[in-house]
Amino acid sequence: MNKFKLMAFCLVALFVSLSVSAEAGLYLSSGKYTFNVQVRNSSFKDVPFARGRVYVTGTTARIDVEADGYRSGYEYVYLRDNVTSYYAQVRLDDPAVWVNLRDDANKPIANSYVSHTSQSMYWGDEFGMRGYFPAEGFESLTVRDLDILVNNMYAFAPRVYLTRSGNNWNFEIIVKRRDMNSMFSNHFEIIAKRDPVSEPAPAAELIAMAEDYVANMSAAAETRSEEEILIMHNRLESTAAYLLSIWPTTDAETRSQIIALLPVESPLTRALRSISQFENLHN
Repeated sequence: MNKFKLMAFCLVALFVSLSVSAEAGLYLSSGKYTFNVQVRNSSFKDVPFARGRVYVTGTTARIDVEADGYRSGYEYVYLRDNVTSYYAQVRLDDPAVWVNLRDDANKPIANSYVSHTSQSMYWGDEFGMRGYFPAEGFESLTVRDLDILVNNMYAFAPRVYLTRSGNNWNFEIIVKRRDMNSMFSNHFEIIAKRDPVSEPAPAAELIAMAEDYVANMSAAAETRSEEEILIMHNRLESTAAYLLSIWPTTDAETRSQIIALLPVESPLTRALRSISQFENLHN
């Protein structure tokens, strides 16, 4: 582990987050009955933006719930005399997913791997994938050179992380579940461009990366398992590497906005300031 990685990791471990995720509550009614429904996925994460209906038959209420990117779910509640308010939990499972990894010549990338079975690291409205592929032929790859298609449509603003490990690229991709089908299968395509010459990211995208870097620092402070720590560390490393690589071509106004977002004493902030100071000395 080089000096920059070590410093970043230590800072992440010390950074304390005060943010708390809100519970996803769904309030439904039928006649005189009201139902407070907690909607969670199979990883026990709250699912926001769920929709539901209640069907009352005699002394039984059936609660049907659906949300973007999930199979629909239901739960029965047995009604009691003189009780009109009820609490219920409904679990929504993942739909079927297939993932293909190919290059921009439409050829499958040999010796690659993608996993999407564990969604415990992601919020209820997100779907994540992690994997790797050989770096040979993709030496100039950046996070902007991976295109993500969901059911033949480009994913809306996916989050992409890319880190080099020996002869492989490791990647993590996070999309919004609103891009996915709920009841039908979902086909993901990850397209890597071979030795691309990319245009720099627009200012808004760079600022979003800086915001994401700060959010991941906060989230990293709450991780416990070795796997989660490694995932968060890779996210930070990926974002830092890209911002450092494009900093020389970034305009002054965007630089100022990014520096204002980052923690003052973070290794990334110091590295970016060092580049700027070096430029000033040699201009």
